[in-house]
Amino acid sequence: MKTPLKLGTSKVDITPGTPIPLAGFAHRTGGFKHIAHQLYARIHCFEQSDDLGTKTTALLVSADLIWWGTDLVEKLTPKLRDRYGFLTVILHATHTHSGPQTSDCFLEALGKPDPHYLEDLEQWQLVGIEQALQNMEPVTIQRGTGQCLIGVNRRKECDGQIVMAPNESGPVDSSVTVIRFRALSGRIKGLFVHYTCHPTTTGDNEISSEYCGVAMERIEQSLGENVIGAFLQGCCGDIRPALINDDEFYRGHRMEVERFGSWLSEEVLRINSLPMDELTPTDLKSMTMVLPLAFHSVPTVNELEEQANRTDIHGEWARLLLHQPQRRKASIPLEMTRLDLAKELSFITFNAEIVVDYGTFVMDTSHGRMLPLGYTNGMIGYVPTSEQLAQGGYESQGSVPYFGLPSPFHPQVEGIICSTISQLIGEEQNHE
Repeated sequence: MKTPLKLGTSKVDITPGTPIPLAGFAHRTGGFKHIAHQLYARIHCFEQSDDLGTKTTALLVSADLIWWGTDLVEKLTPKLRDRYGFLTVILHATHTHSGPQTSDCFLEALGKPDPHYLEDLEQWQLVGIEQALQNMEPVTIQRGTGQCLIGVNRRKECDGQIVMAPNESGPVDSSVTVIRFRALSGRIKGLFVHYTCHPTTTGDNEISSEYCGVAMERIEQSLGENVIGAFLQGCCGDIRPALINDDEFYRGHRMEVERFGSWLSEEVLRINSLPMDELTPTDLKSMTMVLPLAFHSVPTVNELEEQANRTDIHGEWARLLLHQPQRRKASIPLEMTRLDLAKELSFITFNAEIVVDYGTFVMDTSHGRMLPLGYTNGMIGYVPTSEQLAQGGYESQGSVPYFGLPSPFHPQVEGIICSTISQLIGEEQNHE
C-alpha cells in the first residue's frame, strides 16, 4: 500500500540579469532591449512511499524558456538524479520565443546561448528544488476542462504550396485542462494549466513569458501567493496565436500578449470556480521509450561542399554538417516519457516540436486520461505527420536547416510514433 502523493512547490525568477540575445526569431539582433514580463521556473516535486518506507520521487519543472536544449538536459538531469534521488525528471518549457536560447546545437538564427546564463539557470533550479523539498505535503488531485480560442492552425495551401498563414479549417486543440492540487486542509497548493498554442504573439526584442506566463501570474495572484502554477504546453508545432489581418498573420506587442494571457487566465479561473472531478490515487511511476526517427536521406560530403559557400541559411547548414560529421546520421532519437499522477491523469512528453495531430492522437487514444507535453527533456526539432511531409511547408521542410538536421524525416515516422504512443498508453505494468 502506497502513502498519499506528496507535493512540494517553488517558483524562481530565471530572468537574465544582462541583455543577452533572445531565441526563436532570426530578425532580432543584439541583446534584448527591455523586460516586459519576468521569466520564471515553476518547480513541482512529487513523492510517494511504500510500506517499507521506500520513496518514489519525480520532478516536474515548467520554465519560461523556448526549450531545454538536449545538451543542457544531458548535463543537468544526471546531477538532479544523483543529488536528490529523483527517479523521474521532467524539464518542460512553455516555448516562449521571448527568452534565452538554451542550446548550441542549432544555427545561430534561432538564437545564440549565453554560457553565463546557463550556469545561472542551473543554480536557480537547484535553489528552487531545495525550496520545494522543504514544503512537501500530501495532496489530492482534481481536474476540470474548458476552452480558449487563442490558437489557429498555421499551415495553409496557397497556389499548390503550404505557406504559414491562418487556416481556420485546419486542426487545432482549443481545450484547456486544469489540474488542481489541494492540501489536506483544502487550500490549493498547485495548479497545472495545459493548453496548446505557440507563444509567438510578439517578436519584439524584449523579455517576455508570453501569454502563458502572463496567464499564470494572474492566476497565482488571484488564488493567493502560496499557490504555484505551471503552464504545460501541448503539441503546438503548427498552432499559432490568431493575430490575423487580411488573411495574414501579424505580430503583436505587449498589449496583445496581455490580452491573450487575460483570456486564458479568465477561463482557468472560471474552471477553478466550478466543481471539478476528483481523481483516483495511483502509484507514482513513469516509463520512458526512445525510438529512432529515420531521416529521408543523408547528404553526401560532395553535396554539402557544393552548398557550403552560400551566404544564406543553407550555406550555414552545410558548413555545420561538414564541421560536425556526427550530424550526418540516418536517424535521431525521439524520447517519450509517461508519468502517472492519478488513475485518470498521466503525461506523455516529447523532446520535440510535435504538431497538433499527435497531441490529439494521445488524448483520443487514452480517452482523455493522458495529456501530451512537447518541449520536454531536450529538443530535436519539428516532428510533422506523413501528410505534412508530403505537402512540404515550414514544419516538415523549411525548419530542417535551422535545427541542423540532415534532411526531412522519412514518411514512415508517423506510424512508428503512433505505435509507440499506443504502447505507452497501454503500458500498465513494469514502469521504471
